[in-house]
Amino acid sequence: MFKVAASLNLSIASSLSKLRLAIWPDDRRSSGLMKVRSGGFRLLTVTLALLVMTACGGGWNGYSGQPPTITKQPVNQTVNVGQTATFSVTATGAGTLTYQWFDNGTAIVGATSSTYTTPATASTDSGSVFTVTVTNAGGTVTSSPATLTVAASSTTVPPNAPLVISQPANQTVQVGQTATFSVTATGTAPLTYQWSKNGILIPGATSSSYTTPATVIGDNNSQFTVTVTNAAGGATSNPATLTVINTIPVATSLACNSATPAYNTSATLIPTFSGGTAVIGSAGVGSSDITLSAVSGSSYSTPLLTSPKTYTLAVTGTGGAVASTTCTVTPTNVTIGPISPANATIAPGAQTFTASVSGGATNSLIWTASAGSFVGNVWTSPNTLGTYTITATSVDEPSVSVTTKVTLSLPVITGQPPSVNVCNNASTTLSVVALYASTYQWFFNGSPIAGATSSSYFIPSAVAMDVGSYTVTVTNAAGSVTSNAAKVVVGTSITSNPVSLSIVQGQTATFSVAATGDAPFSYQWYVIAPGGSTGVAIAGATSSIYTSPVLNTSSNGAKYYATVTDTCGSVLTSTSATLTVNPGNDPPTIITQPMSQTVAIGGTPTLTVVAVGSPTLTYQWYQKPAGSVTGTAVSGATSSSYTVPATATTINNDQDGYYVIVTNSYGQALSQTATLAIGDGILITKQPVDVYVNAGDSATFSVTATSALPLTYQWFEAAPGGATFSAIPGATSASYTQASTATSDSGSVFYVVVSNGSSPAVTSNSASLFVGDLTGISNLCGSWKLIGNAQPPNSSCAIQLSAAVLGQRGEIVWPNLISTGDIQLSFTITTSNSSNPPADGFAMTLGDPSLGATTNSIGATGGGLGAEGIPGIVLAFDDYHDPGDPPVPYIGVGRGETALWEKPYFNVNTNIAPLALAGATVSHDYVVSIVQGMMTVTMDGTQAFSGSVSVPPVAYLYFSASTGALDEQTVISNLSATVTAPSN
Repeated sequence: MFKVAASLNLSIASSLSKLRLAIWPDDRRSSGLMKVRSGGFRLLTVTLALLVMTACGGGWNGYSGQPPTITKQPVNQTVNVGQTATFSVTATGAGTLTYQWFDNGTAIVGATSSTYTTPATASTDSGSVFTVTVTNAGGTVTSSPATLTVAASSTTVPPNAPLVISQPANQTVQVGQTATFSVTATGTAPLTYQWSKNGILIPGATSSSYTTPATVIGDNNSQFTVTVTNAAGGATSNPATLTVINTIPVATSLACNSATPAYNTSATLIPTFSGGTAVIGSAGVGSSDITLSAVSGSSYSTPLLTSPKTYTLAVTGTGGAVASTTCTVTPTNVTIGPISPANATIAPGAQTFTASVSGGATNSLIWTASAGSFVGNVWTSPNTLGTYTITATSVDEPSVSVTTKVTLSLPVITGQPPSVNVCNNASTTLSVVALYASTYQWFFNGSPIAGATSSSYFIPSAVAMDVGSYTVTVTNAAGSVTSNAAKVVVGTSITSNPVSLSIVQGQTATFSVAATGDAPFSYQWYVIAPGGSTGVAIAGATSSIYTSPVLNTSSNGAKYYATVTDTCGSVLTSTSATLTVNPGNDPPTIITQPMSQTVAIGGTPTLTVVAVGSPTLTYQWYQKPAGSVTGTAVSGATSSSYTVPATATTINNDQDGYYVIVTNSYGQALSQTATLAIGDGILITKQPVDVYVNAGDSATFSVTATSALPLTYQWFEAAPGGATFSAIPGATSASYTQASTATSDSGSVFYVVVSNGSSPAVTSNSASLFVGDLTGISNLCGSWKLIGNAQPPNSSCAIQLSAAVLGQRGEIVWPNLISTGDIQLSFTITTSNSSNPPADGFAMTLGDPSLGATTNSIGATGGGLGAEGIPGIVLAFDDYHDPGDPPVPYIGVGRGETALWEKPYFNVNTNIAPLALAGATVSHDYVVSIVQGMMTVTMDGTQAFSGSVSVPPVAYLYFSASTGALDEQTVISNLSATVTAPSN
């Protein structure tokens, strides 16, 4: 600072010294001006120096508030007539200076610069006095007068050589700007001017001022002079230096206050730059749709943004250079989450929907539907059933929307009211579980119950008048549905009484009873001796079925009945069944089955069967290797017992089975298969059994197995009617409990695989789950499915299965799965128009859905009886002898699979009346009873056979008939059936 001030003082002192010389030249001519003493001059110098120092300090900006100061006064001029005269003044002062010249006190129009040149003079102008006023914001100062002398043309005036009285000043400009240099000179007119640049004449630059073309950076530091000439000589000005500044533009940054603003909102752009002028635009360098004149650090808003946009800050320096920078703004995408509830099923009415939305300016949604109306996000549906589309659309971006479907439904009953058995005067509650329900109304035997309008109905004290059928109608705005009927039984009743039976001496007699009500039940069978009137309790006969020992004609006329005691303590007595024992012969009946055993390796177990029948019985034992479906006769094993040799009890014989066929001339009986578990092998000692529960109850299946090694278990399940079994996750113990059941579970099938990690795994028998009321079987006018040549029922509800035509195959199927735990069927089969010999007969089949039986299954024609090929149990009535058949006519029970057809029959009775006769009509009545695996078949009231049969736990029921190369007409009629849960 002090060095600068000192330098300025020296410069000012030098300038003032020159000024002093200009004011007082050596010839001491003062032109009448006031002389300034040296002390005063020194004061002026000091004052100027102080002013300059003040300016260096940044606080001085000129003589603020002071009028101009004339530093060089106009001087007198003498010219010849016709010449011009030039007067000039030099003044200093703050701000802009303005000038006005006066001629003899009158302002000269247009004479407003620091010099004034008169027009060509006349002699009358001589003596004119010229002054000039100089003005700034601080005031006005008037110059000293200067006199014009005009000499006559004949008068010779010595010309004055030019004198530069105001030198050209240095100029500083930006690249591209122009610079103007000027000079003021006196001397005898006319004066001529010639400007030079760096000593080189500038063409055409011949006036007192010169303006350069637009400058370039190469013009920097150029020096300009002007030579002023007249007839007396010339004078050259001091050089004036041109400084050209080239500004380098800097585009520091263009900041976006948010690079990802919400959709349809603005972003704020903040430029930072220096060294030039700036624009901001969205179309690249030089575009200016955001601003034409950006200010560094200021903020500028973009238009609303719906797509990515790049903005450019372009800064242009004085030299034309351009610097730029960009920022890209990408508005967030509007996204809408899934609508909740999604794909809902609801009752007609109001439903609130929600969905999350993000990325927009408002994040608001407009809700619409294909029908109905919205208020906000609450939909009021129509009352018409159907599926409707719900749409949520972004307010910010209407092209973005999400949809879901909503289905208006009638009420759907998911939990039917269960049938109940209650003791007298006990309370019970009937309940329904329904979706999409608005109101309820309970009915008793078809009549509405006053006030019963909730989802449950309470009976406080059940009596006989409460016994009946209860339903509930569930309603919403779209309509109503009615539940299944729930039966309320008060106390217990017997649903199936023992049936009178005719047998041949040497047979056993099997009777059964079934009850419904307040289970569990206990039973006691009684026998009334022939001719007697009082029943005697039979020791040990405490099951719902009773099979007598072998009887002879001494038991003819005996009567059998049972008492049933329920959990309430009530005792009911069945009707009596009369037993007829006829003399004669009969097919074998197995009394005691051979038993499965665990055997040490190399052991010699003995298997025994007890059978009755006449005439003489013969035996043949069969070995069925593990995994096989048929057995091979064991040579020499032809007695009622068979000891397995040690050679057949190696580790490789584990799970081999043995069965025996007992035969006489009237038929045969096949024993159950006894399995040998060898060494560490697994033996199932108790198979899973069918489970019967009410809807909502739990259901438990269990198995009992033994092995020398620890056992593991895996339970499998097939859906009702399905043949695909899937492992049940977590069902890995000896029992499996399904915590809650529904009627839709009824008919599902379960089995368990038992393993010990060493010997072969063993698969249990199948067992079924039955939930709620069991499906019954209607008469032949009901909803039976007719297949093949079967004809619709006639007015007597009889159905022709086959006509007396070659190659016929007809079948009827009950389309619902039935329980086989306790089933009794009675029907009549009539054949007529038979050929000679008669054609193939007819069959009753219990098809196993878990093995692939469906309501469309139908067996082979001819010897297949229309049943061969349907997996399950077949009761065959055959009247044509094919190779390998027993003597005809016969009744036999066996497997329906093609590979197992007649290989072998389980039970066969060939001692029966003809099933068909050529040219005759033959009709027989049949009763088929299956109670917990014991099948009894009677023909015209006479027992054909009775024995254990492994039937599917759940089955489709078929009746079929077929003809081949021979024919007969076969008609089924008088069908009735009862299907109940086993009583124990």
